[in-house]
Amino acid sequence: MSISSLVSEFGQTLYLYRPTNTVSSDGKPLRTYAQVTSFTGFVQPGAQGQDVLEGRQSGRTGGTIYVSGTLDVRIDDEIYSGTSGTVDRWRVSGASNPGEVGRLSASHRLNMTVIDVSEVEPRITP
Repeated sequence: MSISSLVSEFGQTLYLYRPTNTVSSDGKPLRTYAQVTSFTGFVQPGAQGQDVLEGRQSGRTGGTIYVSGTLDVRIDDEIYSGTSGTVDRWRVSGASNPGEVGRLSASHRLNMTVIDVSEVEPRITP
């Protein structure tokens, strides 16, 4: 089964948020996220990591999100599974488009965006 058929059959609507850094009124740095776009993507969860963060175990689930075509996504963007209520949230750690890598004769069939993500918090309310 191709990635485009996985996305069309099992994909869900996801929302891309991009960070903006500002300074609060008391001079502290402040990072906020604003919605950039929505898209259909197929979420493939990966294995749970056992990172040690600040001296304690920090289990995080990594994964890959597949999107048909090209999507402007950057490192540190966040992807939400919804816009209100309880949603899943992932932070982007990398992205590539296999159709743009090299001069492959079948590159038109590889026109997709592959996004590496890690779960920020299992459930949040934006």
